[in-house]
Amino acid sequence: MIGRNQSLKGFALLPLLSPDMLRASLSEVFELAASGQLRVTIGGRFALDQAGEAHCLIEERRSTGKVCCCPRAFHRFTETANRSISLF
Repeated sequence: MIGRNQSLKGFALLPLLSPDMLRASLSEVFELAASGQLRVTIGGRFALDQAGEAHCLIEERRSTGKVCCCPRAFHRFTETANRSISLF
């Protein structure tokens, strides 16, 4: 990397969080999810045998939201479902 004038940089937030702050933040997220206020946008649903297509969608940045790979029966059941679902 040095010979090609490249660098690798990064940081982690976890060491900056205290256990109390982490506990409070996760508690809030779980409360929002349990109450139905936290919604997940589904960017695509794929049967498991279409996992390659799902990966391409993500890799090419053509999706907005979560991309789900589901067993065939679940995939058929949810094809016409709303594009946004509750976590719980």
